Amino acid sequence: MSSHDEYSSDEEELFDENENSEVYLGFVDGPIIDDEEDPEDNELPTIEDTFIGGKPVWLHPESRPDESVLTCPNCNQKLALLLQAFAPIDGKLYDRVIYIFACKNTSQCSRKSNTVKVIRGISQDPSRVSEIKKEQDEAIKNELNEKLRLEDKKKFNIEITKDLFNTDKDKQSSNPFGNSSNPFASSSTSNPFSADSNPFAKKEEPKKEVASKESYAKIASKNAPAKKEKKKSLVSDNDLPSYKGNFVYVDIEKFKKETLDPELEKYKHLIEKGEADSNDPEDNIGSSGKSRRESSSGASIEASSVLDDKFFAAFTERVKHNPNQVLRYNIGGRPLLYSGKDDIAKRFVGNTFNVPNPGYNPSSNRQFELQLMPKAIMDLEEIEDNKDTNIASILNGMSWGTIIVCTDVEDYVPKDSLDENHVAYIEEWCGVQWEDSV
Repeated sequence: MSSHDEYSSDEEELFDENENSEVYLGFVDGPIIDDEEDPEDNELPTIEDTFIGGKPVWLHPESRPDESVLTCPNCNQKLALLLQAFAPIDGKLYDRVIYIFACKNTSQCSRKSNTVKVIRGISQDPSRVSEIKKEQDEAIKNELNEKLRLEDKKKFNIEITKDLFNTDKDKQSSNPFGNSSNPFASSSTSNPFSADSNPFAKKEEPKKEVASKESYAKIASKNAPAKKEKKKSLVSDNDLPSYKGNFVYVDIEKFKKETLDPELEKYKHLIEKGEADSNDPEDNIGSSGKSRRESSSGASIEASSVLDDKFFAAFTERVKHNPNQVLRYNIGGRPLLYSGKDDIAKRFVGNTFNVPNPGYNPSSNRQFELQLMPKAIMDLEEIEDNKDTNIASILNGMSWGTIIVCTDVEDYVPKDSLDENHVAYIEEWCGVQWEDSV
C-alpha cells in the first residue's frame, strides 16, 4: 500500500488534523522494474529517489564505496541494500544519500556486530552545486514575492475599510453617501463590499500546511516515481546480492483519532507513561521471549505484551496510526525505540544521546536521522501480510525490529575522502534493535 492509499481522501476524517508531527514517513509506492526484454517499461531509480531493496545507485558511475564497507566482516559475503534514501539538507549545496546495507546470510550473521552498515554519500560536483544554488535562489525569490503580495493585499484591504468603521465625530458628520465617498459606488476598487475586500464576505479557507516546514528537503523532492519523468539510472552493482526493490513515497506523519483497541483501553496509561518516562534508563520491565513483529506491523497485541515492555508498547501504539510505514525520518529528533531492554535503548534514554562521535570529525557529535521499520522486512522478503503466513519462514529471515541511523551533526566531509568525481562515501553509526528470541 502506498502513502496515497494510507492517506486517501476517503479516509481523511479518520486522521486528527489538530495533531502535528515533525516526523516524515516512507511507504512502499510501486515496484522497481528492470526488464531486460522490455526496457521501455522499466522503472529504475536515480539518486533522487528513495527506495528499499534492489541495487544501490551510486552518486557517480565511477565512484563507489570501498569494498570492505560492502562486505560482511563475519562471513565475507557481499552485503545487500536494505534502503537508499535521498536525504538532502536544506541550505546545503550538494546531493546527499543515506544507504543501509545488511548481510543476507541471516542464519550465520544475524545479531552479529557490523553485519548491518550505514553509508552517507555526498556529491559536491561543481555543476550540480551550481544547479542546486540556482534552484534555492529561485525558491527564495518566489517565497519573498509571495510574502510581499500578501502584505500588499493586506495593506490595501486596511486602507479601503478603515474609514468604514471610523468613530471620529468630524468624519461622522460628513455624508457617507456623497459622490466622493459612497462605499456603494460602481468602482470595484473602492467598494468595501466587493468580493475582494468585503470584511464580512465569506472567504475561502486557506489550505492548512502539512507541517511547519515542508522539508525533509521538500519531502525528498516530492519523490513519487509513478508521476515523475523517467530518468536514466546512473549505475547499479550486479555483484551485490539484493532483495525485492520498491520505490518509497515520503509524507508527513498523521495520527488517527482513535488508535487503541477496546481491550487495551485500560492499559492506555501504561503506554502514555512509557513515552513520558523514556528518560529513565533503569525503569525497564522484563522480557516475554516471543516474537513481536506481527504486533509492530499493525496487528493487535496482547495485554501481556503491553505490560512486558513499555517502550515496545509505545512503539506499537505509534505505528498503529500508520501501520504500513517502512521508514521514519526526523533529523535531529528522537528515534522510536522498538525495545527498552537492550544496549541500544540505553543510548537514547535521557536528554543526551550516548552515540559515538564520528572518528573522522571527533570534535563533533552525531544526531538521530532516520530508522528503518519492521514492515520493510515483509516488503523486502515478499512476505504476505495474512494469517496463513508461516511464522517459521519469517523468523528464518531478517529478525530486527528497527535499524536506527545517526549521522554527523555537521555533515562533515573530510577533504581526502572526496575522489576525482567529487564524491565521498562515509560510514556512519547505526544501532540494530533485534527481535526477542523465541
